[in-house]
Amino acid sequence: MRGLLVLGPMLAAAIACTHPPPQRYANQDPVVPEERLAPENPAELGQLDDRLVDFVFDGGQIEFEMYRNGDRVVQIARSRYAVPMMIAWSIAQLDNLEPTTPSSGVAYLPAAPSPLGIGKAVVLAELRQPDGSRPYRRHLTFRARFGDPRSVPRPYHYALPYPHGLTFAVLQGFHGNFSHKGSNEYAVDFDCPVATPVRATREGVIVAANAAAQGSGTTPDYLDYDRTNFVIVMHDDGTLGEYMHLAPSSVGVKPGQKVERGQVLALSGNTGFSSTPHLHFQVMTAGDDGISARSFPFELAIRPDKVEEPTLGRRYAAWE
Repeated sequence: MRGLLVLGPMLAAAIACTHPPPQRYANQDPVVPEERLAPENPAELGQLDDRLVDFVFDGGQIEFEMYRNGDRVVQIARSRYAVPMMIAWSIAQLDNLEPTTPSSGVAYLPAAPSPLGIGKAVVLAELRQPDGSRPYRRHLTFRARFGDPRSVPRPYHYALPYPHGLTFAVLQGFHGNFSHKGSNEYAVDFDCPVATPVRATREGVIVAANAAAQGSGTTPDYLDYDRTNFVIVMHDDGTLGEYMHLAPSSVGVKPGQKVERGQVLALSGNTGFSSTPHLHFQVMTAGDDGISARSFPFELAIRPDKVEEPTLGRRYAAWE
């Protein structure tokens, strides 16, 4: 996890990974921490000492603010994405600050009312500044995931994510040995060549996208969201359709836009954590640890009268 130590009352940010450690939900329901909402007007907490904007993609960003009133210092966070988010955060390397509440944890950030709208701010931590005559410093790191961990998929027969007349094989299916474990347990990789139109497998609303990434590789630095191009569609049951490794500058939809089943979203590519051109698709939501994702099995409508779970090595012809 990358971080930056900044002198003075400043923040330091870290990353969010697309392939984090294995999830832990085999026999357990997710638990979302009860958020402690900041006042609607955060200025009631005191003087704004610092503001950091991070995790910026099309559709929103996460904002961290620090307020001080006397010797009391309060760290808050808010999301500007129109989808709930989970973050795992930690404040460390304190100088002239003493925590009065836990200095690390997991927070649920409520959805903003619209893309780049103002989401409700959540208090992460409170600290005390012993010596008001000199500045303080600390190191804030975080990891973030899109989605509400409590979302559960309703039965649905998903369309193939490419146009009628095209046929592609499944390169990696559920529980794939290369990378489909933990947070990607039920993801599917189709062997689409670069510039294949990517269609929505289910109707929904675009909540986030990235089209600025270039290049691919299999080293850990390619695991970050900002190293891959993606589109995330929120379905009516709260789950998310995640389309990844898209071609640069190919995303043709905007956050807040409603999309229909079969609508073209972007072009497939070979960006991010990838060893060959392909399209990665999964149905998912955030894990309750703010780091992992919950990945859900799904069925494809492979013919008008037949559905099945995607099978490794099988070729599927799009018919819709």
